[in-house]
Amino acid sequence: MKHFIIICLLTLLGAHPVQAAERIPVTLDRVIDGDTLSVKQHGHKKTVRLLLVDTPESKKPNTPVQPYSLEAADYTKSLVSRCDLSIEHDSKGRYDRYKRELVYLYCGDKMVNEMLVREGYARVGYIYQQKDHLTELQEAERQAKSKKLKIWSMDGFVNEDGEGFNATEQERQQETDVIEELRQFLYDLIDELLNMLLKKLGL
Repeated sequence: MKHFIIICLLTLLGAHPVQAAERIPVTLDRVIDGDTLSVKQHGHKKTVRLLLVDTPESKKPNTPVQPYSLEAADYTKSLVSRCDLSIEHDSKGRYDRYKRELVYLYCGDKMVNEMLVREGYARVGYIYQQKDHLTELQEAERQAKSKKLKIWSMDGFVNEDGEGFNATEQERQQETDVIEELRQFLYDLIDELLNMLLKKLGL
């Protein structure tokens, strides 16, 4: 719901085109998980985090392996293992508050961030000041969600009113209940507004 509201606001305000950013060639060192990789730039290794996307956790301390986490890592590995890689930084900054380097990763001309979201291995998340490609990622998420691909195939798995995922059955049920309550609230609100309008018009 939050993402839907954001998309509507962006549409109403009008999205300004972002100038093409510099892409920096890198080579793959290793895939850490679905949204984190180690790459080499000018011979030096560094860890990069894919911008604006979040895949289920497989290596987070004190967190069980979440559904589709290993599949997401395998999919990322399949994309980046045999192609020319490059990274692009957002115009609003290279690092997050944890000092992690944030990137849009390209395999040739295809953005890995967007492909992960489009195929249902990742959700759009961690939206702060870096938003150059937010609109296209949200559109990819909308399509994956409508098709119920991967992470969207499990009701309540994606935490739609925050970040991350609901790993347990209880958490997923709570998420589903909250979404249903919100949907019913909106239906009731629309009905009330329509009734007020019809009453005002004397209909």
